[in-house]
Amino acid sequence: MNNKILNINKRSFVADFSWLSDLEKILKKDFKIKQQISIALVLPKEIKKLNKVYRRKDKVTDVLSFSLDSKDILGEIIICLSQAKKQAKEKKQSIKSELQLLTVHGTLHLLGYDHEKGDKEFLRQTKMEQKILEKLNRK
Repeated sequence: MNNKILNINKRSFVADFSWLSDLEKILKKDFKIKQQISIALVLPKEIKKLNKVYRRKDKVTDVLSFSLDSKDILGEIIICLSQAKKQAKEKKQSIKSELQLLTVHGTLHLLGYDHEKGDKEFLRQTKMEQKILEKLNRK
C-alpha cells in the first residue's frame, strides 16, 4: 500500500519539490491526514480559466484548491509556477519558499481553513501556515 499522501504532477515544469516528503510527515503527524492530495503545476492561462469558472475572477492567481471529499482523496492543489516565480521575485524570496507557502496554503484550504471568511479566520490560517513552514524549514 502506498503511504504517500502528497503526489505532484510537474508536467514539463522544472521546480524543486524535494521538501515535499518532509511536509508530508508534518501533515500526517499534526493533522492525521491519510487521504491523497494531488498537486499540479499549470500555466497562467490554465489557472486563469479555472479561477474564472470556479471563483468568477477573471485573472491569474497563484494557487487554487479543490476539495474532493472522498474516502481516498482529500483534494487537489493547482499552482501556477510562473506566478509563484513572479511573487518570489517581488518578495525577494526563493522560489522554493514560495512553493512551500502555496502548497501549505492550498492544503489548509482543503482542511477547512478559509482566510476569506473574515479577520479571525485570516489570522487562524496565517498562524497555521507559519507554524507548518517553521517546522518544514527547521534544520
